[in-house]
Formats: sequence, C-alpha cells, structure tokens
Amino acid sequence: MIQQLLEWLNSIGLPGLFIVMFLEGSSLPFPGLVIVLSYGYILSPGYIETAFISIGMSFSYTVASIIPYFIGKKLNGRFPKRLEKGVDKAIKFFKRYGIWSIALSRPFGIGNYISYVAGVSKVNRWKYLALTFVGIYPWSYVMVLLGNYFKGNIETFKRYFSTYSVYGYIVAFIILGVISVILYRKSKNKKLTEAREGGSSN
Repeated sequence: MIQQLLEWLNSIGLPGLFIVMFLEGSSLPFPGLVIVLSYGYILSPGYIETAFISIGMSFSYTVASIIPYFIGKKLNGRFPKRLEKGVDKAIKFFKRYGIWSIALSRPFGIGNYISYVAGVSKVNRWKYLALTFVGIYPWSYVMVLLGNYFKGNIETFKRYFSTYSVYGYIVAFIILGVISVILYRKSKNKKLTEAREGGSSN
C-alpha cells in the first residue's frame, strides 16, 4: 500500500505536492503531513532546492487559506458544531497573540481554525495572507527535509516526534514568550508615545 502510494506520488511529481498543500490550506480533513513527508523522500532535495520548493508549497497553502477566511467572514461566528471546539481554542489563541497568531499557529493543528477566526475578526486580507505565508514556510521547509531524512516513513517520524516533542514544545513556548514580550513592550511604548504627544498638544 505504502509502495503504491509512493509510486503514484512519484508519477504526479512536484505539482502533486502543491495540490496537497492547497487542500491542506483549505482546511479540508486531509492527511497532508503524511503525503508531504512522502514527497520529501521521493524528491530528496538539497537545502537550497527545498527552500525554493517550500516557496511553492507556501504559496499554494496561502492561496487556499483564503477559503476558510471568507467562510469565517460570512458565517460571522455561527460555526457548525463540528468546528466549534477547534474554533474556540483558536479564538483564545487569537485573543492572546493578536494577528501574529495567524503566523504562529500555522505549524500546529490549530492553524486551520485560525483562518476562520481571522475572517470573523475581519483581519486585513493582505496582512492575513502575508502572515499565513510567513507561518507556513518554515513548516514546509522542515517537513520536506524530515521526509527525506526518515525516507517517508510516517511511523518512524511519529516515534521520533513523540520522543523529542517535549523539547520542541519547550522551544516553541520560549519563542512565543519572547515574541509576546516584544509585542507587549512595543504596544506599551506606542501607548506612552501617544499619551505624551496627546499631553504636549494640550
């Protein structure tokens, strides 16, 4: 079965990878990770080639992500029950990190739900697209390289991830913490500057 999948993906070539990323970005229930890892093994690209491939992957994902964004905009918070749980988590994440949550959440499962929340929150379309691209690009790059490293074996990847995931989460939380502090200080300085300008004008 696995061998047949690899042969089929190999016959489609690179366009198939971009189609997979499009489907993933549209928030459809799709095993994108498995296929991306398989493509990493099939293509076996070098670091520079992976960088260019990741641009195409990120572009496909970003274009497709406009679908759940507009759905969220139209539904205006009235989501089907099957989406409610994920959307609730995404809302909390969005409230905590603001529009940066669009980029920060992309490597995680909550990322697809953020697309709906961004639509409901009426985030500027171009900011949304830019942050989506910035967020999904590192994931695309790393997953292709890991697919090559693990030879497309999803089970080996899962075992490795479960062993070292705690370190990954620690790093992720540190990065999120640093970004949060930077954004908080920036916001605080902006408010102080506005307060001073307002006081001086009086």
